[in-house]
Amino acid sequence: MKKLEGILIDLGGVLCSVDEQAVWDAWQQHTGLPGETLRTELYDRGLKAEVDRGWKQPPGVALFLAYRFEVELTTEDWKRIWASSVKPDPAMDEFAAALAMHLPTALASTTDRIHHRALQEQLTCLERFKGQAVSYELGHLKPEPKFYERALELLGTPAKSTLFIDDKEENVMGALAAGMPALRFTGLEELREDLKQFGLLF
Repeated sequence: MKKLEGILIDLGGVLCSVDEQAVWDAWQQHTGLPGETLRTELYDRGLKAEVDRGWKQPPGVALFLAYRFEVELTTEDWKRIWASSVKPDPAMDEFAAALAMHLPTALASTTDRIHHRALQEQLTCLERFKGQAVSYELGHLKPEPKFYERALELLGTPAKSTLFIDDKEENVMGALAAGMPALRFTGLEELREDLKQFGLLF
């Protein structure tokens, strides 16, 4: 049985659900423009990666989008639209809080300031975490090696005994390359089963 000293766990897709369609719908309702216009700006033109790295802050993003599309868009409008995609998973919140009582646990997420702060107000497990490694503060995204290095430094546990949990295959592979045991999250019941190999029974 592999002995663990710590856990790094993802935010979006693990501790909370992500519904990007809610963002596109909220954007269209507010601006009258198709959601695809925002999706293209965020993903195809790289704005989301810049936000996730912390290179652009919410006021600047709102100002840029307002100018780019000639629409009325305040910082608060943008926060509301962008935050509409994330919702805490109560069952995972409770489970992660229990994990954090057994082993030092930290958040390890590619995320932005708006999503992180919105979920900090709703996820009780984060209060029990030892730290929160978030890309917009670290300046690195998963699966970049530097992200895992910084997350491990924050948690203070060695890679070989720190379990990484994420819903995306590329991020799991990045953690394995960084020397960590890693699990791909596909659901709470599956996670409970997977954790048995580490002697963690919930």
